[in-house]
Amino acid sequence: MNYRPKTVISLFGPIRLWRAYYHGKECGHGHVPWDQQLGLCPRKLTPAAEELAALAGTLTDFEEASHWSLRRMCGFTLSESTVERVTEEAGLRLKQVLDEGQTVGENKPYSWHRDANGQTCAYVSLDATGVPQQGPGGVSAECRMVYVGKVYNPVCGDQTKTSKPASARYVATICNLEKMGLLLRRQATAVGFDDAQQQLAISDGGAGLEDLFRQRFPRAEIMLDFWHAREHLVELAQAIFPCDVATRTSWMEARSHQLKHEGGQSVLTFLETLDLSGLSAAGRQSYAEHVGYYRNHVHKMDYPRYIANGWQIGSGPVEAACKTVVGRRLKQSGMRWGVAGADALSHLRALHQSEPHRWQVFWRNYRHYRLQT
Repeated sequence: MNYRPKTVISLFGPIRLWRAYYHGKECGHGHVPWDQQLGLCPRKLTPAAEELAALAGTLTDFEEASHWSLRRMCGFTLSESTVERVTEEAGLRLKQVLDEGQTVGENKPYSWHRDANGQTCAYVSLDATGVPQQGPGGVSAECRMVYVGKVYNPVCGDQTKTSKPASARYVATICNLEKMGLLLRRQATAVGFDDAQQQLAISDGGAGLEDLFRQRFPRAEIMLDFWHAREHLVELAQAIFPCDVATRTSWMEARSHQLKHEGGQSVLTFLETLDLSGLSAAGRQSYAEHVGYYRNHVHKMDYPRYIANGWQIGSGPVEAACKTVVGRRLKQSGMRWGVAGADALSHLRALHQSEPHRWQVFWRNYRHYRLQT
């Protein structure tokens, strides 16, 4: 046993430590118990410095975090590669914690807001966004889709002046829908989703999303985003009236009003009775595609009832989440990612954008999470 020096980076700058070093004769390995007690990471950062480096890497690109953010926040300097490794390691550790079934943060039911019928309402939504990838040799590769899920308690109508701000939890990861559904279900359970009298699931109608909602949220009323349904009418109007802008605009306004105030079935019935004799081959193909879309999703287009109940009919909250959770950090100009790095950052971004205490709980227990390599 002897004492050995070690210089670590703290929020107050470099600190030189002398620690007791023990060498086991039987095992042949050295041990420094104080390093474990202090929570020093392999890159010689104190826990607070490690968290701050990961936070900077989560909020902005690694180069800016290294050369500007950390210097401005606390005056110490870390290399860009160190910020990247610390951040991605934290994201990997968070991923493993979530995969093990933990939700990170306080399991406390939201005070769900009420709809026009006086029933408490809980919302869940899911979308996907592409993240640029880097292939072998630094060349651009095909994008990978990051699923972004949101469990939220929006403030609606007259409640905006008297209610607390909207609450939300996010999940963001590169995985299959089955796993994504499980991760989202756990977060919903943690905030008392099942306590709500009315559960609502909104999406853009992407492949597999309705099946996911039915499996993981069987009590939820599944709704199709109004604006996606309307967009199909916009495209159909362009196919039917390719040159007549005034007629196209008038037709589109009438169909949008019909969709919102009479519902998808009324629009579908109207579309199925259209005279197609003057349409081109391309117009007929467009007609078949969009009418087929309405037939497949009409059971989720009862917008008059949704509006009368005071429910939200748009997937805007999760589309905004795709931008704030993923896009602002992972889709900046010129960025390309490996799958592991994009997944790690997605997890951290989702954690950070959720209630503030979730980030705090994760880092408070960071040293207790065992990183599997």
